[in-house]
Amino acid sequence: MEEHIELIKELRKDRSAPVDSMGVRAIHNTSKDSYETLVALILSTRTKDSATYETIQVLRHHGLTPLNILKTPALTLTSLLAKVNHRNRKASYLREMSEMLMNNFGGRVPDQEWQLRKLKGVGEKSALLYLQTVTGKVTGIAVDAHLHSIANWLSWVETKRPHQTRKKLEQRLPRTLWGPINPLVVGFGQELAREKQKILHKCLRSSNPSLALQMLCACGMDVRKQLAKGGMEVEDEILRHLKWTAEGGDLKLGHQTFPSIIWKTSAGKDLSWGIVLPNLHESGLMKGHTIVKPTSCCQLELSLP
Repeated sequence: MEEHIELIKELRKDRSAPVDSMGVRAIHNTSKDSYETLVALILSTRTKDSATYETIQVLRHHGLTPLNILKTPALTLTSLLAKVNHRNRKASYLREMSEMLMNNFGGRVPDQEWQLRKLKGVGEKSALLYLQTVTGKVTGIAVDAHLHSIANWLSWVETKRPHQTRKKLEQRLPRTLWGPINPLVVGFGQELAREKQKILHKCLRSSNPSLALQMLCACGMDVRKQLAKGGMEVEDEILRHLKWTAEGGDLKLGHQTFPSIIWKTSAGKDLSWGIVLPNLHESGLMKGHTIVKPTSCCQLELSLP
């Protein structure tokens, strides 16, 4: 885990992911307005950073204060959130949150986690990120979809829910990383999802390209396909580490029995059962009473011990 994080720091040192220029911290740095930051956090849920950033600019032009949001007709407010996912729900959140601020906090955003989480549209992750961004208080690790998924893919944790991931990570990570880990991994996840060629080039230029490519593979990237797409040539010594290891057993398919294996990434994460037979790697395979399908990004690299 520590080696992964140090390598992600290296890959992210250019700070060129969307979260770096258009994330909530970037929005806060342009105004230092706590209300705007809270609004951005509410809008950012299940929404790309670019859409959140553009919407904040629209709201600023309209007048982004609790009082003005309350004065804005519901249909007008919804139209101002046109680029945000779930805009109807979030428009309602903004109105209710603004009303609570005016009625209970004198129009100011509170600086305690329990108070923030009473506001409409503000959950655990948003409250923690608000405190880290606005007040500098780090009271826990803010876990979003990127951090939750990548922490599991890389076998840092084995959890089903973000709050479980938070608890496990806080047990394993030094407190000095509780704040930085979110933007660090979120940016890595954004580049992994939307800028595959860019992250591949950075991995190949990194201090440990073999481990970097293993991480991409464990996170679901078809590394060989992307390398070919970008016309990139890589030494065999590096690529050989992308192969999957096998452990024995038999698998029944109809009335026939075949040698079977458990597919594992180099990071040690079990994915599913499969068999080494041509033309069957995309088929549903029967193991006992369970139908499984190969999901490996490197499935054609499988081989028996």
